[in-house]
Amino acid sequence: MLRLTALTARDGHIVSQQHSPWDREDMRRVLTITTEPLPLPGQATSGAGLRAWGLTMGLRSYGFEAHVAACNLAFSDSYLNGETPLPEFVHKFARNDLASLLRAIQPEVVILQHWGMAQEVPELDVPLVIDLAGPHLLERLYWNTPDLMADAEMKLAALRRADFVICSGLYQRHYFYGWLVLAGFDLRETPVPVIPFSVPPETEWPPEEMPREPGSFVYGGMLLAWQDPSRGLLTLLEEMDRAKRGRLHLFIGSHPVLDASAPHFESLLSYLRSHPRVVMQGIQPFHELLRAYTRCEVAFDLMAQNPERELAFTTRTMVYLACGLPVIHDDYSELGELISREGGGWALSPTREDDLRRLVRELLEKPQLIVTKREEARQFAKKYTWDRTIEPLAKFCAAPTFRKNKNAATLRVERLDRELAQMRQYCGQLEQELASVKGKLLVRLASRVAKLRRFLAPLVWLVTWPIARYIEWRLLKSSR
Repeated sequence: MLRLTALTARDGHIVSQQHSPWDREDMRRVLTITTEPLPLPGQATSGAGLRAWGLTMGLRSYGFEAHVAACNLAFSDSYLNGETPLPEFVHKFARNDLASLLRAIQPEVVILQHWGMAQEVPELDVPLVIDLAGPHLLERLYWNTPDLMADAEMKLAALRRADFVICSGLYQRHYFYGWLVLAGFDLRETPVPVIPFSVPPETEWPPEEMPREPGSFVYGGMLLAWQDPSRGLLTLLEEMDRAKRGRLHLFIGSHPVLDASAPHFESLLSYLRSHPRVVMQGIQPFHELLRAYTRCEVAFDLMAQNPERELAFTTRTMVYLACGLPVIHDDYSELGELISREGGGWALSPTREDDLRRLVRELLEKPQLIVTKREEARQFAKKYTWDRTIEPLAKFCAAPTFRKNKNAATLRVERLDRELAQMRQYCGQLEQELASVKGKLLVRLASRVAKLRRFLAPLVWLVTWPIARYIEWRLLKSSR
């Protein structure tokens, strides 16, 4: 079974087996905060939850006193009611009371897995790290966020608070450069290291416990609006029907905390549920999911292309590979490029349907091709274990510093906010004064007279005509 850390059981509790490449006796206390469910026994998780766990376990493998905390909504009932105890380094918190969590743990570095909850974090007197593990603003675009510009402002406000940022891919880093410049980062001096989504050390990977089901394909994960595997899955099933063999195992469902799939997949799910070659498994606790993966032969991970998918370094793909599942993947993303170059699967264009059909027929007819790719998948995943990838973050946490000119950048934005607030206040005062003036008697009379000017014009002419004639007569008389 794949345990997402180097852990042993002792008296029913999980205990970390720590080792530090730097042989430091007094490593710093670090806290990773997420809103997502963690991969604890008995509960389902998400990509972001796995990311927060992997960062924490990577730091613990280096000897840090690393803790991870998720909000109350992210825990199953057995953890919330205390029936199942939490590991000593895992914590719950209420989103409206992060201050209590910080007081209890007293971290020397705080890591936010995702910028979205930065506005809920109180002022810190320790350095703040933000994990930019994906283009979350693009995700919000696809779930039809009501105000994308407000979300962009919130993202910049979060980044302005950060002292150090990491991301999970080279493609992503290019996307984040512009945001970081706008947030006041000097990229000439500030590194933006890449820490890909990482798997545990090889000794913790799931063993080959039983023969894998011949002709079995697997697709797992949350149904999310920015991920569309529909076309590829339908093509896969058509080829299975044609070959009269094969089975597709689906471990899918809505996000356990926030359903971000909208109605995008209703018709697809209706079709899949009725197909005789589909086994609907639903969302499962993470460790049970891994055991199920080791019984299948090939993972299907081919998504329609969009800007978010081009930048994503996908969690589910790395989990497939560590479970010995060669992956049918896209060819337009960073992982697709790596798979194409290094093996571990097949990188295809989602628009080239004939290529997918040809590959599926080959895999169903020549299963020995899968055996070769299975070893490639494991070799690929070996390069991305968290004890190998965590070093940039571990170096910062070992000697954390505040970002230079961070306060100046923040004050400049705050000054603009204050000026805007003052202008709004001034405009409000002018509106009140104008309303007061409009209430005066003379102004009200003048306003009414102005409305009657068309009717009063002849009367004014009759009154002023004799006066004008008299003035004209006097001027003529004086000129003589």
